[in-house]
Amino acid sequence: MKLKTLLFTLLMLSCTGLAFGATVTVGKPYYTVNNTVTVPVMLANNGASISILSLDLTYDPALYSAPIGTVGTAASSVGKALYGNVVSSGKYRLLIAGGMTESSSDPKGGSLNDAATGTSAALPDGVVATVTFTPSGSTLSDIALSGAADAADALANQVAVNGVVGGTSGTQAIGKIGDCNVSGTVSAADLQYAINIVIKKPGFTYNNLCDVNLVSGTVTPDGKTTATDVQTLINVLIKKAGWVLP
Repeated sequence: MKLKTLLFTLLMLSCTGLAFGATVTVGKPYYTVNNTVTVPVMLANNGASISILSLDLTYDPALYSAPIGTVGTAASSVGKALYGNVVSSGKYRLLIAGGMTESSSDPKGGSLNDAATGTSAALPDGVVATVTFTPSGSTLSDIALSGAADAADALANQVAVNGVVGGTSGTQAIGKIGDCNVSGTVSAADLQYAINIVIKKPGFTYNNLCDVNLVSGTVTPDGKTTATDVQTLINVLIKKAGWVLP
């Protein structure tokens, strides 16, 4: 499959003119063996306290379709769930809030499954969601993503949210998970890159391609690169049974 680029548009997401607040970032896209493209959604609170977060992602439905949102490790760690839906052609809305369990006696009713904290639990920094897109053709075409976010605290007060789609303005190449140095392949150089991140060597900072946590064989980013990611890359490079990156 020939890989082109994924074009992301910088869009500031603000509330009532406030210049500061939490930041929502849609990270670098990466492709997988089932010919889909996944982007992580990351939250940095910057001193704010967010209990519920909503994000609209707008894309070209002629090029990409069937967005599927999955709750991220940061959100699930405090009992949150993800609800997603295509609200109009080319617009996917995801909502991260206290998880609901349907009542067995009334399928239209339910109760919070994180009853100890409910939606009062604050979202921590990290990966709060991933969104996977399916290309309409056999080739990954350019796609322009833009977004708008909304958030509130436990007292239902709106929280200012600034955001960047794609991390920076301009074109983002589709990456391969594990390719920390963005060379196009996963090699010993990526292992050294991950080690340098962990030991905080100057010039080496986190990027989500170097977030290679595997949970039951599925890449589950957690918003950081740790010794666990280093061990994963070691197992992948020595072709240890069961350790394969998509």
